[in-house]
Amino acid sequence: MPERRLGARRAWERTELLEPRIVGREPEFVSDGGGLQFQPSALAGAAAALDPADPAVAALLGRLRGERPALRLPWKRRAPATGSVTARESAAGADAAATLSGWRLLARTDDEALFGRGHPSKLLTVAVKRHPRRGEWEILGVTRERPLRAARDGIRASSWRIEPDDQPDPGATELRILVTEQQRAAGRYADGRFLEPALYLAEQELILTLFVSPVTVMGVQGPNPETPVRIALPVPVGERALIDGALYEPQDPRAAGESE
Repeated sequence: MPERRLGARRAWERTELLEPRIVGREPEFVSDGGGLQFQPSALAGAAAALDPADPAVAALLGRLRGERPALRLPWKRRAPATGSVTARESAAGADAAATLSGWRLLARTDDEALFGRGHPSKLLTVAVKRHPRRGEWEILGVTRERPLRAARDGIRASSWRIEPDDQPDPGATELRILVTEQQRAAGRYADGRFLEPALYLAEQELILTLFVSPVTVMGVQGPNPETPVRIALPVPVGERALIDGALYEPQDPRAAGESE
């Protein structure tokens, strides 16, 4: 697909003009792309103990232990257990607590759950899902140290940059930016698929977060092109730093609730 040339003012005037909504500095939801989106506050503080009796937690526990799903053979009887029932249960409970130490529930629905361990720069997540027919919880995927992005309706934020040849002056109330869609789009531009941008305004900074509604594509996909778009600002840029809010990093590392 040929690259667009937007040097002329007339060409920029034909691009979409988006009006953002004002939000707080922290994104409402974030995602590493490996499962459900979750609130940043889910990473704060000490991790609450997980209940091994919870089927979703049991699926996580099995993965951490390296267990494989048991093959059920109705004609094969289980060998009788030996030893004290109380002792066995106590030992199993202690082992489960040790294995699950540091893990926390990040998000959950009726049929999915996302567990995490660590902080954003070293975050490990495990997504589990209930099988629609069997009703058993299974591992959906494991994600290691992937950057967290702001998220909305399950869509991870897309990155943007200022048009290099059109840096805004302090009095500008419009930004001309180039957006790279986060999800693969088979080389398509994002025109007509932008959601309402999120804008945080402070005295020293302006944080803009862009979201693009994804399209269904199949087969081998090349890189996405940069889509030009204009952003209408409620106030002049002034001397504020212009920041892409796509990637999420806590202001204070301790706010991420570091855990081992």
